[in-house]
Amino acid sequence: MSVDSLETTVTGSWDRRGLFEIDNVAPYFIGITVETKVSTRDPVERVVQVAKETHRRCPVHATLARATDLTFKLVVNGQSVQI
Repeated sequence: MSVDSLETTVTGSWDRRGLFEIDNVAPYFIGITVETKVSTRDPVERVVQVAKETHRRCPVHATLARATDLTFKLVVNGQSVQI
């Protein structure tokens, strides 16, 4: 797959009370969102295929998916795409 540009942003949500041990709140992420923006000349279907294969084979993805709510967003050539 050809890639003209690739940008990934990761954000997480958590309860800040956990940082300060307030109300017995645990200091871990409640959810993590990964947004990947790709510019390419290839068909969107090819990008989706590569994204799915990457998620299936990635040890970071496998670990995080077991630990918390994990959301992926894919944007191809400026358009949001379902994975």
